[in-house]
Amino acid sequence: MTRFAAGRPRFLPAALGLAAACAALAAACKEGTGANQCFNDRFDTFRADGTRLLAFALMPKTISYHSLDVRRDTIEQTWDTIPKYWGGACLRFQSSDSVRIDSAGVFQFFMSGDNVGTIWQRTVARDQVWNDSLGGQIFTGCDGDGGRFRLRPDSTILLDWGNGVQARIFDAAAVHKLAGDTLWSTLAVRAYGDSARATWRAGWIRAYCGEGL
Repeated sequence: MTRFAAGRPRFLPAALGLAAACAALAAACKEGTGANQCFNDRFDTFRADGTRLLAFALMPKTISYHSLDVRRDTIEQTWDTIPKYWGGACLRFQSSDSVRIDSAGVFQFFMSGDNVGTIWQRTVARDQVWNDSLGGQIFTGCDGDGGRFRLRPDSTILLDWGNGVQARIFDAAAVHKLAGDTLWSTLAVRAYGDSARATWRAGWIRAYCGEGL
């Protein structure tokens, strides 16, 4: 039997226990109804920067997420790029010539709106199948507002956050790599003897984002 449910006010749980890291530092977050209520400047577009910045804007249509958990029942989640994505986000990096980012310097993270997309969850249990539409967030917890970065010879960028709790594509294990005018962020995690695994991928393209170009 297959059952469908769409439009429920449900939100994606953090993959593979990453929510535990957020909960451990919950004291750093002020109370609010959303997952993005924190004491930092990531919603301040025109914050002081003291240097030139080049911006890369999140491209929602490039977001890819897939997880599979078979520890007990089978739970599979997949990001859907067709429905509207609500919100926007940018990464901004120090630039001395306004053409390319520096080899090292400061970076900023900026968000607007809820940054919510759609995820489909397929659950198989006791010979029944449920398909649910969930509200999915590519950012979660008290994301920071920036810090310092280092561009390595292989075009990967290391992010050293000055605040916040990083998870999903900002997790410490994530890889951020420049390819022309696009920055690709990827993360793959596995747990419980490979019985639970998840992958994230998103692209950021050079764009105006409040400042920096």
